Amino acid sequence: MNRTIFDKIGLPRPLAWAYLGILIFMMGDGIEQGWLSPYLIGRGLSLEQSAGLFTMYGVTIAISAWFSGVLAEAYGVKRTMFAGLVLYLLGTCGFVGLSLPGLHYPLMLATYALRGFGYPLFAYSFLVWIAYAAPKDGLGKAVGWFWFVFTGGLNVLGAYYSSWAIERIGNINTLWTSVFWALLGAFFALVMNKSQKRLAVAGGTREKMRELLKGITIMKQEPKVLLGGIVRVINTTAQFAFPVFLPMYMADYGFTTTEWLRIWGTIFTANIVFNLIFGFVMTLVIGRKRPGLVRDEYIENAVSVFIGGVAPKEGEAWR
Repeated sequence: MNRTIFDKIGLPRPLAWAYLGILIFMMGDGIEQGWLSPYLIGRGLSLEQSAGLFTMYGVTIAISAWFSGVLAEAYGVKRTMFAGLVLYLLGTCGFVGLSLPGLHYPLMLATYALRGFGYPLFAYSFLVWIAYAAPKDGLGKAVGWFWFVFTGGLNVLGAYYSSWAIERIGNINTLWTSVFWALLGAFFALVMNKSQKRLAVAGGTREKMRELLKGITIMKQEPKVLLGGIVRVINTTAQFAFPVFLPMYMADYGFTTTEWLRIWGTIFTANIVFNLIFGFVMTLVIGRKRPGLVRDEYIENAVSVFIGGVAPKEGEAWR
């Protein structure tokens, strides 16, 4: 059988448009990440208030990330992604249009938190789709491609685009363009993507709660999954703390916002390359050490723990 370019690089062909959609959506979501904190402090917020805003945002992201997998399995990936899009748009419009002009801090916390609930439902639910659309012996590569487009949009294109846009249309208008990029990404992921597989587990509420509990118990069954989660928390805590204070520190040494954003984007340009490389490495190394592993539930469960749900095992019913 002739292998297509998609087969060779490990990108599931039925989801190619969706990968592009995730890249564009996350670019919109990452527009403000590198400069919002110094902008707010420059307008009168304290460093503690700015840190509190980003903390609230992070908490809602964590909660939404956990439930994204369960909701995707219970109601279907496309429905969950659409719900994430709606929450993201409502949060963005409320934050930029209502709370930001007058720096109404309680409203800023509420609307930015709502925005935080949105993007994990959109992006991380897609991991469920990948788990079932990708060949079992190519799941590591497919997940590597997910992190490539996710980080490429959030930290690379978002930073480079905002460094260009702020100088031309200003901070507030740059924030408003995130709505356009989110809608464009959703168009590619939900409309242009023609994959016909419906991903929703058959059963009632009790079955859905059982799946949620499996997402917890697997960490006891497979301690290395829990260890990986702890490492992930430690790494990302430092990573996402940087944009809160580092832009102001760099400004003390004469770096402009544009220069800082380009530095931030360059850092993650290297990161996305290794996201992809280690996806391939995971498939090759695990496949050689334990040839059957890539065909059973372990990798699927590891992916599912991250997004808050556990995939049904082979032979279980789908609807």
